[in-house]
Amino acid sequence: MAKNDHNLFGDFPTGFRPREKGTSAAKALPPWVFAGVVDQLTTAVCITDATARILYVNRAFTEMTDEEFLPALRKALGENFFQDAERAQGFRDQEISFDPGNSGEPRWFSCSGVWFREQDNAIAHGSDAAQPTCLLLMANDITALKRQQEAVGMNAMRALLAEQERVRSMREALQAAIFQMQGPLNLIAAAHDLLARRGAPGDPALRQALHQATTTGREALERLQTLVPEVPLEAAAPVNINQLLREVLELDRQRLLAGGMTVDWRPALTLPAITARVSRLRGMFKQLLDNALDAMEGNRHEPRELRIETGFEDQSVFVVIEDSGPGVPSHLHWRIFEPFFTTKRAATHVGLGLAMVQEVVNEQRGVIRLDPDATGCRWRVSLPIRPIEVDVDGF
Repeated sequence: MAKNDHNLFGDFPTGFRPREKGTSAAKALPPWVFAGVVDQLTTAVCITDATARILYVNRAFTEMTDEEFLPALRKALGENFFQDAERAQGFRDQEISFDPGNSGEPRWFSCSGVWFREQDNAIAHGSDAAQPTCLLLMANDITALKRQQEAVGMNAMRALLAEQERVRSMREALQAAIFQMQGPLNLIAAAHDLLARRGAPGDPALRQALHQATTTGREALERLQTLVPEVPLEAAAPVNINQLLREVLELDRQRLLAGGMTVDWRPALTLPAITARVSRLRGMFKQLLDNALDAMEGNRHEPRELRIETGFEDQSVFVVIEDSGPGVPSHLHWRIFEPFFTTKRAATHVGLGLAMVQEVVNEQRGVIRLDPDATGCRWRVSLPIRPIEVDVDGF
């Protein structure tokens, strides 16, 4: 909010005026507020009526916030904003965040508020109504604290992701081996069954050998299956998609810098939280970003640009991830989610990445789509904000 006389929700009610430059706080404030004290507080203070029209803001509120602050707070509180007004219930330590994307770093605020009745107006109109009519809002900028927490969390997250990557690589290697062995074993079993059904007097040693190979092969596959590490089931929790994507970008920072890649980060200023298993969701978006970086690293003569956009529509949070790589040939679009199919070097990729991505999206009852008209790869992921309901053992 650039100026103290800026009203987000319409004109000021009769009898109230914002503080103008050069006037004293005592003259600008309603008589029931200790003007000098409130205006000198380092905590941002704002007073609104029950319709969210601004009655007063102190100096800290003017310097600390902008015109997006109150709409974002109302959005975070949802229907509770009006319900709390009717019930005379306040709120405490409600955290809200703003992510301006390319134009700056995200900011965090901790907000508390209490509803009260403006006695002077009630007396003037001869009203004995008991419902509260005004909201006293206090906000503190906790961005520095959040960044410290994120810095500590990133180190722990890197260690956790390294362990998860080790387990994932082991799972993929074992599952790939099982998959490759399953084909020949099925052929051997089919040949044995065919000879048995025909009942032809053939070489009994051959049939015995086929039977022994089938039995031994199945036992080997069962042993391999028991060696596949289990992934512990994670509890679902509210997830801020903007924050999650920023964490994934931070994890890939060195790779982005080393590859001379530019990031066009276009987040929605605020997003509702979705309920998800955060590690699974983080792994899904990291897989999509890693695929984009792989594609652009082979693009030596063209600009390397990564664009990420978030938004909210139809009760779903959507994420668009687009790269300037060569893209996926149109005749392969129908195969990209097939397990063990890959367009990369088979020595380093077994083809389970996008299969895992689709599995996580399905867990969320979401939708993932590859834009067939994009020059590079342009993924759009839509995730409903409602809680997930299924338990699936992931890759």
